[in-house]
Amino acid sequence: MWWQMNPESRRPSTYPLAWAALLAAMVWAVESPASSDEDPLVQHGGPAKAVAVTADGRLAVTAGFDYSLVVWDLRGPEALRRLLGHDAPLNDVALSPDGRLAVSASDDRRVGVWDPATGRLRALLRGHEAKVAAVTLSADGRWAASAGWDGTVRVWDLASNREIRRFREPSRRFTTVAFVDGNALLAAGDHSGALRLWRLADGVPLWLRKGNGFPLTRLVTARDRLVTGSIDGTIRGYAVEDGRELFRFEGQEKPVLSLAAAADGRRLASGTAAGTIYLWDTAEGRAERILRTARGPVWGLAFAPDGTILYSVHNDGAMRLWELATGRQLAGPREVYLTATDRLSGHDRGARLFRTCSKCHSVTPDDENKSGPTFYGLIGRRAGSVPGYPYSRALAESGIVWTEETLARLFELGPENYLPGTRMPFQRMPDAQDRAELVAYIARVTRPRNGPNETGNRP
Repeated sequence: MWWQMNPESRRPSTYPLAWAALLAAMVWAVESPASSDEDPLVQHGGPAKAVAVTADGRLAVTAGFDYSLVVWDLRGPEALRRLLGHDAPLNDVALSPDGRLAVSASDDRRVGVWDPATGRLRALLRGHEAKVAAVTLSADGRWAASAGWDGTVRVWDLASNREIRRFREPSRRFTTVAFVDGNALLAAGDHSGALRLWRLADGVPLWLRKGNGFPLTRLVTARDRLVTGSIDGTIRGYAVEDGRELFRFEGQEKPVLSLAAAADGRRLASGTAAGTIYLWDTAEGRAERILRTARGPVWGLAFAPDGTILYSVHNDGAMRLWELATGRQLAGPREVYLTATDRLSGHDRGARLFRTCSKCHSVTPDDENKSGPTFYGLIGRRAGSVPGYPYSRALAESGIVWTEETLARLFELGPENYLPGTRMPFQRMPDAQDRAELVAYIARVTRPRNGPNETGNRP
């Protein structure tokens, strides 16, 4: 496919081509009937990638492709505040049991440390040289650990915001990480499916379980076991002491993108790229219920502390709530939620090509909480001029005025060549006819209703 993404690094991907294409398709493709009304549980402009819940079940935080975290009061549920500070999409979030601390992982290579109650960004932890895929907090909230595509797993002291330990394997892309036994041990999985365990006191590796070539997507602890979800559609449980495989759940739709364990460790939930959620009984080794969700990937899951409700986040930016005793959906859109921009899209070639753009950019006067600035009034507007949007310095100081010619040049060369230093995802459209049809569609659909385009136009 012509649309390629690797915003955290210029290095070629070492993932299998099929996995890279699949991931891109899952992030971008959402086509289904629109919800008739806006739903209060849709707060992310693009895929919601992770969800975490406090020990008392009152607060949740979700992380999105739109660069933002959203803090939720689950007693409503209602969104309390949006947290902004990263320069790229978010991949994961972890929340301390008391809700006083949240940490986030982003494509911008940084780990965010937040105060959910006030929305204050306490720190951006730098060190990773590629995207940070996953993050976790120790049970006491003192330490965070992050898994990066730069071949490192890093442990951070959150009192001083310093890196206190690093595990490095340059040939690996770490995809998931979890503390074990409080903060005595650390486990991490990678793009080859391998799982390893270290002792944190001295950094000694305890064991390595080799993979089968399929990336691990999630890692959780369930009682005395480590449990992984994988692109190959399996869920596997391992003994902490020696890495022995204790159980394997198969037969679900694949890939497995999300995984959560109930507080007592008896029940697991897994979410797939097909939009299904499976509930598993670990004691009896069986699937006990399947929840059919709106079509599209289920990126994140979390149990309520008492195990009665499951929270899920989806490709359409929505959070959904499920009653586990019955499998009934309690809240959230029942169809794939489409924004105003999605509903404006037509069916000609240009409109179909624009569906990729619409995941980051709206064509309406507001930005619909998307990760990029609105395209409303784009033609004739100076680059980097939408008020309030945190542009990269490269774009803000480029001096470019967006015309059909400059847009075509951007898609021909790709942002990394046309605007070096920009945060736009890596993307090129080599076919001249495709470029012409996309640019013509953008020019048509973003034209203001009340007159010609103007620089900085944002009614």
